[in-house]
Amino acid sequence: MGRLKKKDNFDQIRKIIEKNDARIHFVGIGGVSMYSLARLALLSSNKISGSDKTVSKRTETLSHLGADVKIGHSADNVKDCDLVVYTHAIADNNPEILAAEQKNIPLVSRAEYLGALMTEYGTGIGISGTHGKSTTVAMLDQILAFADMKQTTLSGAPLVTGELFRVGEKPIMLYEACEYKDSFLCFHPTIAVALNVEYDHPDYFKDFDQVKESFLHSLTRAKIAIVNKDDEGISSLLGSLKGKNVLITVGSKKDADYCYTVTSFLGCGYKFIVNNNGEDLGSFEINIPGIYNVTNAACAIAVAVTMGISPDIIRRALAAFNGISGRMERLGIFEGKEVYSDYAHHPTAIRASINSLKMYTKDSITVVFKPHTYSRTKSMFEDFACALSLADHVILTDIYAAREDPIEGVSSERLASIIGDRAVYCPDDRVKEMLREINHGVVVLMGAGDFEFIIKELF
Repeated sequence: MGRLKKKDNFDQIRKIIEKNDARIHFVGIGGVSMYSLARLALLSSNKISGSDKTVSKRTETLSHLGADVKIGHSADNVKDCDLVVYTHAIADNNPEILAAEQKNIPLVSRAEYLGALMTEYGTGIGISGTHGKSTTVAMLDQILAFADMKQTTLSGAPLVTGELFRVGEKPIMLYEACEYKDSFLCFHPTIAVALNVEYDHPDYFKDFDQVKESFLHSLTRAKIAIVNKDDEGISSLLGSLKGKNVLITVGSKKDADYCYTVTSFLGCGYKFIVNNNGEDLGSFEINIPGIYNVTNAACAIAVAVTMGISPDIIRRALAAFNGISGRMERLGIFEGKEVYSDYAHHPTAIRASINSLKMYTKDSITVVFKPHTYSRTKSMFEDFACALSLADHVILTDIYAAREDPIEGVSSERLASIIGDRAVYCPDDRVKEMLREINHGVVVLMGAGDFEFIIKELF
């Protein structure tokens, strides 16, 4: 059988999942999204197995909970499987992918598997955008929890509970709608949110027009589309969106359906008011840095009000929200310098994060940046150099390859040379030594790669 045809994916996947004692195998089970899906699958009567390149806390947790997890990929891992689920981070020549195709084992992507699961839920809420998905999912998850909506949530970063997911009841599923390889086109949400649209994932999207076209298709699949009107990329899609579904706009200008205005800066957050088509919803607070998080919160408010949640519940939930790990997270102090962690790995996000830290700390900023993928670094080389130049000091570590092979001429050393005197290349095992030479200021470990070794060295 191999890869299932798109038209019969959901029915076939559901039949397999609902079969007693079906064995479901996850290739790349230690990945953030795959881990959550495997955890959900473990709650059923299915037998769960999986594989990954290395041991991690997530693979160890899954093993402890009863999954048969193998370290290393092998064709033997998929024998006797009823369904194989793979992540797009896995190469097509992976031995388990090839074995599933040769043995005619049903083979589906993570997004297709998730799309099949969603058909069990009455309301699907997908949060998309080049930036801010995880934070907005966590904000909205907290609002829904305060409203006792008993939602199931799948996130790309730990929620306020510390878990990557929340298991609830069948009426509502809240999830990140990732655009990579058009994954979000496998979903049919009730409410689709678009926070922003920029060019990214150059290993898949050939240009910005293709990215915008994918977001447009994603939004039109929903009954209700809620979009950030202030974003230039989204604004360019508004004409094509009209008439396709119920369109709700969010923005700082008065012509937005949900218009927000920042009224004051708090110690590490913002107070703002929201007006919904002439109705004053009152004042709200968020206690996390970054003006972009006001936009994220306003979009979450629009979703919650659309679902019938009262502004008072939303207000209390947002006031209690203290952010999520890896998003401007304070890790501790290293030799007198505060150290933060931030997921920013796109030039726009890097600019926003550096500027937010400058405003929040009023101090000099040292960025330890790990570029994410060779293709992204190559495609946005000059933009990375420009964005990182906003920092006072830049320490560039090796590129996190993820799913890619190296590209000749693309390196952190070359990026450091373009930035100039304030930047230096440094392998992971010398970052601690390098930071000791900087006498003051704030340090931020920035990027979507693996900082585990560096964090262990510093603390």
